[in-house]
Amino acid sequence: MTAPAPQIAAVALSHSPQMAQDTAHAQGGTFRAGFERIAKAVAEYDPTLVLYFGPDHMRALAGIAPCFTLVESATGYGDWGTPAEPYQVPKDLAIALGEHLAAAGIDIAMAPDLRLDHGFGQSTHDLFGSLSAVPLIPIVINCVDRPIATAARTAALGTAAGAFLRSQVPADERVLVIGSGGISHAPPSLVPGARDLTEAQRQKLITDNIARAAEAVNPEWDRRFLTQLGSDAWTDLADLTAEDLVPAGTGGAEVRTWIAAAFAAGTPLPTVVYEPVTEWITGMGIAASASLNAT
Repeated sequence: MTAPAPQIAAVALSHSPQMAQDTAHAQGGTFRAGFERIAKAVAEYDPTLVLYFGPDHMRALAGIAPCFTLVESATGYGDWGTPAEPYQVPKDLAIALGEHLAAAGIDIAMAPDLRLDHGFGQSTHDLFGSLSAVPLIPIVINCVDRPIATAARTAALGTAAGAFLRSQVPADERVLVIGSGGISHAPPSLVPGARDLTEAQRQKLITDNIARAAEAVNPEWDRRFLTQLGSDAWTDLADLTAEDLVPAGTGGAEVRTWIAAAFAAGTPLPTVVYEPVTEWITGMGIAASASLNAT
């Protein structure tokens, strides 16, 4: 007899430091309205555990960057105004997940403690109000520097993580799987040598090159990706190649976080909202499980 499994829902969403800088909310009105809807749905779902797939921007993993890194303890990096407070990581559960992933054939690295940048901090804070509001297990997916895992291996990571949730998490838990990154964008800071820049140099590089970076936003590619993610063919995203991702810019590699989230939830993620916001140099989108999708 199969043991009862916890509730599992998923949301994948873009993040952008420039969104946070727009304190007057003068830009991205369509995206912001969609975010408000999904934030309300998440609040009503009231998750008791979050599994978060996110990227690192050559900060936490500047010295060594495995394909996948599970984090046992984390603090916010504090970049771009994001909080520098601790996350509430359930360490024993995180370690158990790491052991499960390794046993499932996933080459997972384990980090005793990391400072996670806005790839985790922005969406966590925007959804929950603080980094410690909900128990959260971070998994960093390397989307910047070699080696970068294939979409197929990223899907396998998500599938194995989902199997752990269904078999090792109590049935009364409400799990929210988050994937945050992308969609199309090419941040000027993601260039050779960026790992050696100071935080001030990184931010100046982006600020000075906003116009050029805005040209990398590719609405046609974004909409095609979102359509497939929400369709019956969503599992075919595991077949994406590095060449398929080129039109999405260097930051488009971050859609791996979306793929991992979908495969962990085991379901397509229909689009909640999409808006190409050139001021934020990113194709801004949200996709979510049907149970959360309030469109």
